[in-house]
Amino acid sequence: HFHNSIEILFVAEGEFTVRGNGEERILIRGDIFFADNFVTHLYKNGKDPEYYVMVISDMYMNNFRAVYGNYAFPMFMAEKREQTAPLFAALQKAYAEWNEYNTLMKHGFADTILGMLARIYPAQPAKPHKESLFIADVLRYIDSHFAEELSLVSVAAHFGYSPNYFSMLFHRYTDMNFREYLGRVRVRETNALLRGGDISLAKAASLCGFVSLNTYYRALKNQTETQPES
Repeated sequence: HFHNSIEILFVAEGEFTVRGNGEERILIRGDIFFADNFVTHLYKNGKDPEYYVMVISDMYMNNFRAVYGNYAFPMFMAEKREQTAPLFAALQKAYAEWNEYNTLMKHGFADTILGMLARIYPAQPAKPHKESLFIADVLRYIDSHFAEELSLVSVAAHFGYSPNYFSMLFHRYTDMNFREYLGRVRVRETNALLRGGDISLAKAASLCGFVSLNTYYRALKNQTETQPES
């Protein structure tokens, strides 16, 4: 997935598999993953993982941007595990007390974590990643047109790519083929319609692009069998 916020994953215990900008790594205790705005990323549970995830919107990034401008952290931070213990202690304390934090405290906590992170892993000039921005555009397009008759060939043509090259890029960044991803989006939106009002499953599935209930059930079954932690 991707979004217009930064997302930071902190691995407290075990192993955790992360894919960002098409690059996949196994992270262990003390490792950190940083996804900047619109960077596509995917999480998959590994061996007995314990982790914290922070999603920080732009309103909480003002102080960081004022100090560092157009800088960001490395995507994978694993070289200085021995220095991250105070950072993880702060995360554990905040997690236990989060319901007691007011808006100012949350803003201050974001600044604290970003400041502690910058002390260990100095921020670097942000580098735009052309392919990741392209995939973000593709995912936005699918989110807007999922109810229409979409295919890998038609979407590849819309973006000016050959089907084979488009398919290769799409799988690299999402760890799914196009049909599987589209099915997940349609299942998600069908279930949202069912939660939102008095509507039959057949009607909801049809409104979300499924040609029959059988195709909905196949997509749902496939999603259940292969669901990544994302």
